Amino acid sequence: MTTTRKRVLLWVAVAALAASLMIGLGLWITAANNSEPLQPVQSTASTAAVPTTTLKPSITTTTVVIEYQTLPPGTHEVATARSQFNQVQVQSEPPAGWNQSLTPVVTSTEPEPPRSGQDLGRVLIPSAEFAVSGRALTRTGWVFTNPGAYDPPQPLVFGVVSRQGPWSQVALPVRPNGTTGWIKSDLLVLSTTQKQVVISLTDRSLRVVEAGQELLTAPISVGRPSSPTPTGSFYVTDIVPSANPAGGYGPVALALNGYSEAMDTFGGENAEGTPDSLAPVLAVHGTNKPDSIGRAASNGCPRLFNQDILKLAALVPAGTPVAIWP
Repeated sequence: MTTTRKRVLLWVAVAALAASLMIGLGLWITAANNSEPLQPVQSTASTAAVPTTTLKPSITTTTVVIEYQTLPPGTHEVATARSQFNQVQVQSEPPAGWNQSLTPVVTSTEPEPPRSGQDLGRVLIPSAEFAVSGRALTRTGWVFTNPGAYDPPQPLVFGVVSRQGPWSQVALPVRPNGTTGWIKSDLLVLSTTQKQVVISLTDRSLRVVEAGQELLTAPISVGRPSSPTPTGSFYVTDIVPSANPAGGYGPVALALNGYSEAMDTFGGENAEGTPDSLAPVLAVHGTNKPDSIGRAASNGCPRLFNQDILKLAALVPAGTPVAIWP
């Protein structure tokens, strides 16, 4: 073989090697600069046999892949404001980028009770005209104090409706009942509960259930026809011991995030021990009129025998969901 022919073959080999290196480098650059997340790989796969499909762009964002998972049946999520924040701002409108069409992270197989909705058109609570201690209307939503205004002061809690990225959609202690807002999730401590209070206005009964087990059943008094008990999904905001256990509210009241839909004030008959004693806050409480149990006799609050309200208060913490059915 001549010297010239050897040089030609050598240059061909060098060119082929260079082309191979350029193709490999080009693939690495493409993968490294891909702005989409990589398709997750099962952790059991061998590192020596990682399939090339691991470089395939995902059609969803990493946040959606991580966040959107169904909670077990009967499980509810509770958000508690972190103790270092003495005020919590909540937006009334979805934040930029919130996708209403996505399946919520918080899902339940349980049917939701219908919301009575008789408060539509009534005065907003809180509002500039109707101030409520610890709760205020703002230009962009609401601000809540943490801890709340009840005595004793208790951490601010919300019932979680949905989560997406850095935001949580939560049920709020405002009127109209059923109002939700959006709050930064890093302000919250998220937890779950399988306890739920279920109230039937038709049966005039209250039940506490947990993971399919019934923990308490008790008869109740419900609202009069002129001041009916609202129906819908609520949660316990505070557990308020009474300053007068022999009074009209018995030894303790479980304040809910709902309000009367027939009254704009209880005329001072709200749960005792609260600074906002005129606000028509919905609460489950005891009574000094035991003969009213089983009848439609209240301003809208479900009443229990005093021995039953003590059992209830010992069973359910703040944040527990309350379903009120017609």
